[in-house]
Amino acid sequence: MISVIIINHDGEAHLGRCLESVDRSGAEVLLVDNASRDDSLSLVRGRFPEVKIFPQEENLGFAAANNLAATKASGEALLLLNADAWLEEGAIDLLAEKLDTCPDVGLVAPRLRYPDGRRQFSWSPARGVVGEVLQKARNRFETQAWVHSSIARRLTYIVGPAWFTAACVLVRAEAYRAVSGFDESFFMYFEDVDLCLRLAASGWSLAQEPRAVAYHAGGVVGRNDVDDLYRPSQLRYYRLHRPQWESRLVERRLRRRFGDAAVDRWLAAGRG
Repeated sequence: MISVIIINHDGEAHLGRCLESVDRSGAEVLLVDNASRDDSLSLVRGRFPEVKIFPQEENLGFAAANNLAATKASGEALLLLNADAWLEEGAIDLLAEKLDTCPDVGLVAPRLRYPDGRRQFSWSPARGVVGEVLQKARNRFETQAWVHSSIARRLTYIVGPAWFTAACVLVRAEAYRAVSGFDESFFMYFEDVDLCLRLAASGWSLAQEPRAVAYHAGGVVGRNDVDDLYRPSQLRYYRLHRPQWESRLVERRLRRRFGDAAVDRWLAAGRG
């Protein structure tokens, strides 16, 4: 059995399509609503009464909300699916088949596309100073086929193994719980990088099933909010997983760009 976990915060615009794509799969569906102010919950209750809803009075963040749902889920695999993402018909079965036939795989990701069909990154080089430079270089070619190829992925392995975005991934419940799920000190961003690292360190393989396709709208966080969400997680990730010189380099670069007050605030927010 598969449990689909969806974290929602003001996601009414895409949530209906997201739920429609999993409604026909027969999977258990759990939705944690992070204090939405729109009509998301009315939409779910009216159109998808079988969905198990866990409304929150405050925004727990992406990591903590997923962990909450995972404690309630009964499936042997957990499909972590963004509220602004949806799957092609048959994609869940293809992802599940990968876990069934590859017992060493703890996490499998589909190919991602934008709503208009353009290619979207589902994997990225190992996150670090060099990896972030490589990713920025990749960004302008995101819609081109060659940058998604197995050859391109092998080239990125010079900086370490790739990781998969949690916009849509199927995770073996055993593996997820063995590493205690997401690190809740990441409110949003980098929690998926951290999870992939810890799964791999625990001996699980990460894979992609190219026959499975999901669509992801993305860009739902307002631009004014991005730095205050992204930077605390970035700084915490570097302190946890990267050499000290990289952590110091990133902090110095951010201080030059944003000033000491902003970086001190982000460092305080990112402590866990």
